[in-house]
Amino acid sequence: MRAGGLRHRISLQVQTETEDGMGGSSLDWAAVTGLSSVPAAIWPVSSKERIDSMKLELQITHKIRMRYISGITAKHRIVFGSRTFNITSIINPDERNIMLDMLCTEDI
Repeated sequence: MRAGGLRHRISLQVQTETEDGMGGSSLDWAAVTGLSSVPAAIWPVSSKERIDSMKLELQITHKIRMRYISGITAKHRIVFGSRTFNITSIINPDERNIMLDMLCTEDI
């Protein structure tokens, strides 16, 4: 994989549960240690609007490629600048552990 194609810097986050001190808890996103500035390539793949049951749903789909890192799952999310991407699937091409292709939906 050529490094020149990985021109963006992304951050990977994982959802954590934080105690609120009053017996409850809240879910929040925290950066994964060591994965706050990962080189990646980002491509818009498609966008679609769907009206379903009187609800407008806009879905923008992107493909994000990065070098292989073990342990990345669809429970993580990607932050690129002020944009947030939820991972819907992860592909390890040829199962060679060289790169990961992630299909994502962007939070709007």
